[in-house]
Amino acid sequence: MSPLEFSQTLGVVPWSKITEIIEAVAPTNGAPGERKTLVRSCNGAGKTTTLAAICNWYFSEHPNSIVLTTASSWTQVRRNLWGEIRRQARQGKLYGVADEKPRDKGGKYVKRDHDGNPFKITETCIKLSDKHFMLGIAPDVPENAQGFHAEHVLIAIDEATGVSREIVDALMGNLTGVDAQIVMICNPMNMQSFPYEAEQSGDWKVITISAFEHPNVMGDNEDIKGAVTRKFIEDRLKAWSYEVEAPEITNDVRSPMISQLRTTNKARDSIPNSSFVIDNCLYVSWLKKWFRKTPHIAARILGEWADTESEGFISMELIQRASIGPIGQIGPIGTSIKAMGVDVARSGSDSTVFAYFDGNRQLPFETFQYQDTMATANKIKQRYDEGWNVIAVDDTGIGGGVTDRLRELKVPVHAVNFAQKARKMFGYYKELANARAEMFFVLEEEIRNGTIRLLNDASLHRELAAIRLGFSENSIAYRMEDKELTRHRLGHSPDKSDATALARYALRLQAIDGGKVWFF
Repeated sequence: MSPLEFSQTLGVVPWSKITEIIEAVAPTNGAPGERKTLVRSCNGAGKTTTLAAICNWYFSEHPNSIVLTTASSWTQVRRNLWGEIRRQARQGKLYGVADEKPRDKGGKYVKRDHDGNPFKITETCIKLSDKHFMLGIAPDVPENAQGFHAEHVLIAIDEATGVSREIVDALMGNLTGVDAQIVMICNPMNMQSFPYEAEQSGDWKVITISAFEHPNVMGDNEDIKGAVTRKFIEDRLKAWSYEVEAPEITNDVRSPMISQLRTTNKARDSIPNSSFVIDNCLYVSWLKKWFRKTPHIAARILGEWADTESEGFISMELIQRASIGPIGQIGPIGTSIKAMGVDVARSGSDSTVFAYFDGNRQLPFETFQYQDTMATANKIKQRYDEGWNVIAVDDTGIGGGVTDRLRELKVPVHAVNFAQKARKMFGYYKELANARAEMFFVLEEEIRNGTIRLLNDASLHRELAAIRLGFSENSIAYRMEDKELTRHRLGHSPDKSDATALARYALRLQAIDGGKVWFF
């Protein structure tokens, strides 16, 4: 049975890209498969199902073979990849059946393969003999990934950008035989990962899967159940991107598709492709709209590497526009709600920063070099008495001492621990990992919509432009990168940007809590 036919018996729908992956590992013409295959894919393309089918085929096809599997976490190995391996094994009745009569001293049924030999199957292991087994390996112990040698060895890595170089190096040390192979599959979220380096080396067969290539999306259906759909893409565009104006099309672009684009909207919308990208802008034909190609869109929809270094979460263009552009009716200073955000210093090199907004207009910062929590709390109390009555304070770490003292002083503030759960201010359309992500999404939304006037402060602008999105293989929730990474990039802590975001977050918290202020 060919690998493609075998995969279909396990419930795999071999659309064009899935076929390309399977035939890279196991060509139908009998030629040797690719020794190193890397698949970077959008969400919902069926990559884990395909990887499991490849593992099952390889293990079934090659006597005395070893298949080693891992992923970005033990949960990912045990539940996702091996959950699919076991499901397929049951559906295909691949490895054996239980005897009708008890065979061991404990009276338990002994499982046997189709040749009558006893075999072992656990949550992450199928063992037919000491020289023929498939094994799930935890991604945090490199020593457990070494010392496996056989005529046929397959290494399968799911969510590969979340797997450390040490583990991958240890696994690749088992590729001693000429018939040994490795397959890595991932969402291309992290350019600092082993898969990105592997692609750049030129030594790997690279396959890219875009959501716009999937049959469900091309045909606007859900013929392949559970896979990516147009509805998913539309939801993710709302969550991960925003609409932009159509990019300018220059005359030196000679693509026939671009030639059509230069004519009329009607011609543009008749282009058969579901999407294309120009100047970091994504066009979606069925919506007849352009969207910014953000890192999440690039990695999770287009299957492209997420370039988090080329552009910050908030672009400098938007930041500078928000510091000089009109914001509508803001009224004179002193007549609007006064909001304040306080980023509390954590070390000797950090500053405690007070950010102020009179209505939607930002006023100059106040910066203090002391870390004394009582002094910080007393300064906040002083500003509260002066009329700054909507306040958010960084409650993370040493900031907890400040908010404890403010309780004693009966100063109502929003105590924001950056790691606490988001308040779901964006509802279904933006899944945010924590409060720090949420407060920066609030700030970004106001900057992008032109509803606030930022202070024309070069250091604030640099800090805001330096902040990047963080990514996780195990979650689609947004988070901001670790603050220490931003500090390293800037050479100092982004205290002004955090204080600014806290001030805008305070207003949003005040609004959703009906004017009440809570310590939470």
